Amino acid sequence: MNHITIHGNIGNDFELRYSNSGMAVVEFSVADTHGKDDKKKTTWHNVVAFGQIAENFAASAGKGNSVIVSGRYEVEEYTKKDGTKGKSVKVVADEIGMSLRWDRWVKDQTEAVMGKVGKMFPNSTLMGDDDF
Repeated sequence: MNHITIHGNIGNDFELRYSNSGMAVVEFSVADTHGKDDKKKTTWHNVVAFGQIAENFAASAGKGNSVIVSGRYEVEEYTKKDGTKGKSVKVVADEIGMSLRWDRWVKDQTEAVMGKVGKMFPNSTLMGDDDF
């Protein structure tokens, strides 16, 4: 059985994109750090999610958030520019959740949401209670 669960922090900004068939896809990295002081080691995992989980993740998470990812390893072989063979390892996510180990997840998301709205609708203005 090919199954892995990782816990770590999202290490990069990511972008939700859609395949030619309309499938949502998001790729990101997770830093899994363990050990203390001089023996501290970080392992980076490349993660990909598809469909609804990709859309939900992209709407909910950001760089630095602590996440738990459950899925399976997938190894892809490819040809490098110099003609030699290479391998790429990814975790294909079945589940992604926010970790509550070090931080509460119940946060005021207003600023982040409004930032996304502003990017989507750059000419929009906010309405106050007096505008209704």
